[in-house]
Parts: sequence; structure tokens; C-alpha cells
Amino acid sequence: MPLKEILLGQTPYAYLDEGSGPVLLLIHGSLCDYRYWKWQIPELMQHYRVIAPSLRHYAPIPLDNKEGFSFTQHAQDIADLLSILNIESAHILGHSRGAAVALDLALRFPQSVSSLILADPGVRNPNQLQESVEFKKEALRLIDSGEIDAGLTLFIDTVSGEGTFKRMVRWFKEMVRENAHTLYLQRYEPPFLINEQLLQLAKLPISLIGGSASPHPFPEINTALAQLWPHAQCHTLAPASHGMNLALPHEFNHIVHEHIQQVNR
Repeated sequence: MPLKEILLGQTPYAYLDEGSGPVLLLIHGSLCDYRYWKWQIPELMQHYRVIAPSLRHYAPIPLDNKEGFSFTQHAQDIADLLSILNIESAHILGHSRGAAVALDLALRFPQSVSSLILADPGVRNPNQLQESVEFKKEALRLIDSGEIDAGLTLFIDTVSGEGTFKRMVRWFKEMVRENAHTLYLQRYEPPFLINEQLLQLAKLPISLIGGSASPHPFPEINTALAQLWPHAQCHTLAPASHGMNLALPHEFNHIVHEHIQQVNR
């Protein structure tokens, strides 16, 4: 699938744009890029126009400028991309940190969002902040000392379960190695907190997806969001962990397809 590139202001921006029909935009999480959706795009493009950007600073365009790495900038970029492509509104699927970007987009650009699909959202309650900071600091220390795979292993295994990085296929390891530099930028990013502002999304169609083996705090996050949005559709894929879209792609894609079909009825 050919990768497209445009300028957002003066910043080069890469994305895939495949298929036709209702627009589905996919937002990857930490250490990933458009390749993360390897098993979603071919199947979902049979029904939808699927757009999968690489967020600012991520491969294949690592920027020299270290400014502009934040949920708000990434959400702004997506809003700008949709505007350039003359897309009024899209269904937004975000995984992990990408779900936080999706939420920021929905809060600040509600006219651009038809619905939300959030997979193990990378948001936090205030009491979960410190534990999130500590493992990221240690992962960066290892990467900074030249132990890149050790640092990536710590990060990936913490969010997905012990032994995950070792089991990952070659293309996944290449992807996260190429995006290891983004962890330096991410360390300065304020966390996206679960708070009352999310009640503004109470009328938006929302689906929450988790993995049966997703480690703490992801199950607690999904529970908290489900309590905040009683109308949300909740799904747990088993057996799967944080990367449930890679472990069970057809089941994951079916949930996405059913979500959009229900919204469009």
C-alpha cells in the first residue's frame, strides 16, 4: 500500500489512505506508527475508507525539531489532515496513547468525530501517575546507555505482559526500534487524566476494547470509563493482551465493523 505524504504547515506528515466508504481513522500508540495497523487495514478497507497516519515525530519521518510532541498537537494534526482531505467527520479508533489523542480530538474538534473506538486507552486516574512515570524513566535510562532492546523490552513488557517483546515478530521489533527516540519526547508530556471533562462525550457513540490479559492499569481504566459512559459498548478479547488487534485481528476487526455499522444504522 503506497504511503502518502503532505505538509501540515511546514511539517511533513505521512499516512495511508485506502478503500472507500465511511471514513475510519486509526491512531497508533507509543513506539508505533502506521505499520501497527498491519492486520486492520487490508480487511477494513473492504468496507471503509481507512486512514492511518504516523503521528508527528514517528517513523517514517523522525523530525529534527523536538517541539510539538503532545496529545494536543497530535490531535490538531489529525484535525488538519481531515480538513485538507475534505473529510467532515470520521470514526476514530485509538490504541493506548493513541486513544488519548482520540479523546483530545473529540473534546476539541467534536464536529470531526462521528464515533470513538478506544482500545486499552492510555489515560490515567491521578493515583496511577507515579507508577507510570517510574518504568518509563528506567526504560529511557537503558536506551540512553545503549541497551536499546533492554529498554524497549521493559516498556513493551510492562504494558503488554512479561515476554511480549521477545515473542514479537521481526517487523514489530523493527518498528519500535525506529521509534525508540519518541520516548525521550514523551517523557515531558503531561498525562491525559480521567476527569469530568469526558462527560462532554456522553452522547457520542463509544466502544471500549480490552484484552483479557491486559496488565494493570488498563482493565481499571476501561472500567472507570465504562462507569463514566454507561452507554458505551464494552468488549474483552480473549486470549489477548494490550496488543489485542495483533493477537486476534479478525475478532478485533469484527468489533470495529459492528461498531460502525450500528452507528450508521
